[in-house]
Amino acid sequence: MTMEQVLSVTPHASHTPRASHATFVAIQTASYSGATLLAFLLNAHPEISSIGEMNGVIAADDPEQYLCSCGQRIRDCEFWRAVTLGMRQRGFEFDVANFDMEFFPEDSHFFAQLRTGLLPSAALNAARDRLFQVLAHERLYAQKRAARNHAFVQTVLEVTGKRVFVDTSKDHRRAVALYGAGLDVRAIHLVRDPRGVYASRLRHGVELSAREAARQWVHLHRRLERMLRVLPPDHVIRIRYEDLCHYPHVTLKQLYTFCGVKDALPLPELYSSPHHIVGNSMRLAKVSEIRVDESWRERLTRDQITDIQRVAGELCARYGYSLNY
Repeated sequence: MTMEQVLSVTPHASHTPRASHATFVAIQTASYSGATLLAFLLNAHPEISSIGEMNGVIAADDPEQYLCSCGQRIRDCEFWRAVTLGMRQRGFEFDVANFDMEFFPEDSHFFAQLRTGLLPSAALNAARDRLFQVLAHERLYAQKRAARNHAFVQTVLEVTGKRVFVDTSKDHRRAVALYGAGLDVRAIHLVRDPRGVYASRLRHGVELSAREAARQWVHLHRRLERMLRVLPPDHVIRIRYEDLCHYPHVTLKQLYTFCGVKDALPLPELYSSPHHIVGNSMRLAKVSEIRVDESWRERLTRDQITDIQRVAGELCARYGYSLNY
């Protein structure tokens, strides 16, 4: 999906969602950067709702055995039954086994990169965007996907009785598309030290070099910066995972203001709220305290850290990280 294209997206006439003053907040980040933790914390606020990853259960998981973060099987969960009914009332079939919310899910890696990747020059990016903009079937498809996503957001907010929806999906096209569909869209650009991201990836069995991991980290965050320029400047905020863990009260208060809600409960009470989060395995963890994970200091070698410094040092400095060992 192109930048210009998504700005003109409107809900499909046969599936126009109900009028709403809802706010959609997208947590834009890389994997292993603390998005699930932040979703839990924000969901505990009386005006904010998050189900974690809006794309739903991944293909590798068995939907018949998949557990919602409330502890029930997702098919047995009363919350998800209510969401299914609410979507049907809005004219959309919905199944917890396949949320069907992704934009252009059928794209190959090549076409996904062609739609949203950074090309070598501004002129090439503009030409690419104009090409997709004139394709009628692309516009129609985008309208239908935006309408379904919009309906889902409104349904969850109706079920929870809240007014701000937070999404942690890695579908980075959604925020811009829903902005074009008329929602009040805001984005939290969540950044984590690339050394921590790389160490977490290694711990989860991802095999790649430190240099390649740093290159991917830089490429992703530069692409996010470019994409988020579509939103009004005051609708984008950048926070660091490390600040969230070290100073949760301060960081959450800042995010509440950004989301347009009042300051909330004392931090220890945040964990008593009901959660219906889908996403990675942390959704089932019983977090007793918030603490920063800096295991990279023991896990990574000096050579790996040096490689990360060489590739990501400039962007890290701009984000406030010192890459000294």
